[in-house]
Amino acid sequence: MRSKSSVLIRAILIIYFLILAVFILHVFFSADVQGFMLADKEASGRDYTADWTMDPEGYVDTDEISAGKFGGSFVISKTLPDTMLETDSIYFSTSNLRFKVYVDDALIYSFDTKENITGNGDGISYHMIGLGTKDEGRTLRIEGESAFADKKGGRINEMQYGSEELYRYSTMRRNIIGYYLSILMILFGVVIIAFYFGMFRKNKRLRALWALGLSAILFGFWSLCDTGIPQLLTGMTYAAREMVYGVLHLAGFPIVCFVYSVTKHRRKVFLYLSMLTTVLCCGWLLIARSVFGMDMHNMLYVIYFSYATQLTWLVVMIASNELYCRKKAVSSHLSYFYAGVGIFVAASFVDMGRYIIFKKGSIGHGSWFRFGLVVFFLFMGFQIFDWWSRERSSLERDRFVNHLLQYIMGSMDPEEKINKVLEYLCEELHADRAYIFEDMKDGTFDNTYEYCALGVTPEIDNLKGLPYDGVIDVWYEEYKKGGHVLIYDLEKYRDVSENMYNVLKPQEIQTLVTGPLVLEGEYIGFFGVDNPPAEMMEEVSEIISLLMFFLSELVAMRDYHRRLMEYSYHDALTKVGNRRAIKKFEQDSLDTSRPYGFVMCDINGLKSVNDSEGHEAGDELIKSVSSSLTEVFGRKNVYRMGGDEFAVYVYDDSRQEFEDSIERFRAIVKEKGHYVALGYSYADDGDPNYRSRKIEADNRMYDEKREFYRDDKDRRKTHGSQV
Repeated sequence: MRSKSSVLIRAILIIYFLILAVFILHVFFSADVQGFMLADKEASGRDYTADWTMDPEGYVDTDEISAGKFGGSFVISKTLPDTMLETDSIYFSTSNLRFKVYVDDALIYSFDTKENITGNGDGISYHMIGLGTKDEGRTLRIEGESAFADKKGGRINEMQYGSEELYRYSTMRRNIIGYYLSILMILFGVVIIAFYFGMFRKNKRLRALWALGLSAILFGFWSLCDTGIPQLLTGMTYAAREMVYGVLHLAGFPIVCFVYSVTKHRRKVFLYLSMLTTVLCCGWLLIARSVFGMDMHNMLYVIYFSYATQLTWLVVMIASNELYCRKKAVSSHLSYFYAGVGIFVAASFVDMGRYIIFKKGSIGHGSWFRFGLVVFFLFMGFQIFDWWSRERSSLERDRFVNHLLQYIMGSMDPEEKINKVLEYLCEELHADRAYIFEDMKDGTFDNTYEYCALGVTPEIDNLKGLPYDGVIDVWYEEYKKGGHVLIYDLEKYRDVSENMYNVLKPQEIQTLVTGPLVLEGEYIGFFGVDNPPAEMMEEVSEIISLLMFFLSELVAMRDYHRRLMEYSYHDALTKVGNRRAIKKFEQDSLDTSRPYGFVMCDINGLKSVNDSEGHEAGDELIKSVSSSLTEVFGRKNVYRMGGDEFAVYVYDDSRQEFEDSIERFRAIVKEKGHYVALGYSYADDGDPNYRSRKIEADNRMYDEKREFYRDDKDRRKTHGSQV
C-alpha cells in the first residue's frame, strides 16, 4: 500500500506539469510565437522580387539580376501599390552592390560600399526603405552598380514589401537553423577549451583539445557570419565580410594540429605543410590586396586552394594512420572521428563545387560546408566521450591495480599473494568465485586456488582432472583469438561447447570471465571469476586482461619459491629434510601432546669408504642408508643432520610399533651390508621436552657406536655387515 506522503507528492507533480502545459500552450497560441513561426507564409504574399521592369529585358526578378551580367550596372523599376500604409517599407539585402533608390525622380536612399581588407565588396548588407501613403501608385526605380573595379558581381538577394516585423521574422526564421547551429559550434569550442584547461591531461590525445576547441570557435564564427544574421542584428557588415573571407584560412591549421595529435602514426611533415599553406595563402591574399590592390573576389583560386589543400592534408593523414594501424594490427579508436571527417570533407567539396559552378553569392551559400562542420563536431563530441570513458576506465584500472598491490604488499609468500589476489578480485568485482586452474602436464587441469564469496559453495575439491581435449581446448582457442572468454548467458554458451556447459552448469554459473596464464609464450593454465554482474562484464574483461601477466608471474614466482624452499629445507644429495627443516618442524609442526618417537642414525665406516673407494662411493652409501630410512619411516619424517648422521621423527601409537620399525630398518641395512649406529627414544604419552628425547637418543647412538669400535674395528677399513 502506498503511503499518504507518496500519493501527495504524485498529486503535486501532476498539478505542476498541468500548470506548465497550460503556460506553454498559452505562450504558443496567445503570444506572438505563431507570428514568428508563420512569418514565411505571411511574408510570401508580400514578396517583391517579381515583375520588375528592365529595359530592354522586360520583366525580371530581382534575385536573377547581377550587375556583372549587364556590363556592371542595371536599372530596374516597378509601380508601387495603389493602396499603402504608413508602416509599409521595402526590405532587401545586397551583395557587393552600390545603388540608389528613386521614387519617380526623387532620390530617397543610396548605398555605397567602402574599401576594407577584402577589397571593395561588402558581402551581405541589409536595407530598409521607408514608404507611405504619399507614394501610392508612384514608380520605384533602383539604379545598381557592381562594387568591384572589374564590374563583376553585384546582386540583390531577396526583396520583401510590408512591415519591418514580418521581414525580421521571415529573415530570422529562414536562417534560424544555421544561426543556432553556428552558436552551438561556438559553444562546443568554448566548452572543449574549458574542458582542456580544467582536466588532468594524462591522455596524450586529449592534450590537443585546445586545437579542436579553437577550430570549432573559428568555424562557428564563420558559419554565423555566413547566415547573414549578425549583419542584420548588428549592422557590422565589413567585420562579417572579413570573417567570412579570412577565418577558414586560420581554422585549417588547428584542425590539422588536432588530427596529428589523435593519430597513432604521427608525421610532423603534415604540421609543417599545414602551417606553410596557412602562411602562403594568408600572405598572398594580404600582399595582393595591400601591394597590388587586387580584390579578394578575384582570388577565389587562392581561397579554394587553401580550403582544398588543408582538407587534403586531413585525408592523407587519416589514410596514413589507418594503414599504419592495420599494419600493426592495433585499433585506432577513431571510428566516430573517421565518420565525422568523412562527412565534413564530402560536404566541403560539394559546397565548393556548388559555389564555383553556380557562382551565386546569396545568403547561406556555405550551407553544405556548415552541415559538414556541425556533423563533424557532433561526431567529435561522441569521440571525446569515448576517449573520456576510456580515460576513466584506465584511471579506474590504475586504481584497481594500485589497491591490489597495496592489498598484497604485506605478504612475501607467493602462495599467500595468489590467494589475496583472488580474494580481492572476487570482492571488488562482486563475483561469486575467483579461481585458478593449472595444467598438470598430463592432459588435465586442476583447480589449484579458489576464493568464494560469503554463502557460495567451494568447488575446488570437485574440479580436479578436467580434460583438455573436448573441454579446456575450446577456451584455449578463444584465448588465441580474443585474449579472454566472456560468457554473458551460460544457456546461450551451450551451443558453443556442450562439454564446457556440463562442467559449468552444476556450479550455478550464469556469467563468467576468464583469461589465460602465460609464461614464456606458453599457456600454463587459466584464471577467472564466476557470476560478475552483467553490467560489469566489459570492465571485468579488461581487468582480467590486465592481470594475466601479473598472475602468471605470481605463479612463476611461486614455483621458484617452492624450488628455493626445496633447496633450503632439503638435502641436495638424499632429498630428505636438512638441519634447517628439522628445526622448522620442531618449532612449527611437532605435536608433543601425542605419542612420538625420535631416532638418531650414524653411518659407521663412511670415512673408510671415502678413503678407499672415493667420495662417489661414500655418497652412494649415504643415499642407500637414507633410502632405507625413508622406506621404513617415510620421506617427510627423515632429516640429514650432517655428513653421516640422520634423525627421524615418527608418530607411532605404541612403543612396540616404534621398536618394530627400528628392527625392520636394522634388517634392511644388514641385508645391504652397511654399518649404522642407532639411538632412539619414545614418549608414550607425549612429551613437550623434545630436547630431552633427542639427548637420550643421541647418547644411545654414541654408546652403540663406541660398542662397534671397541674391538679395534677400524671404520676406515671396515665395510661389511652390521648387527
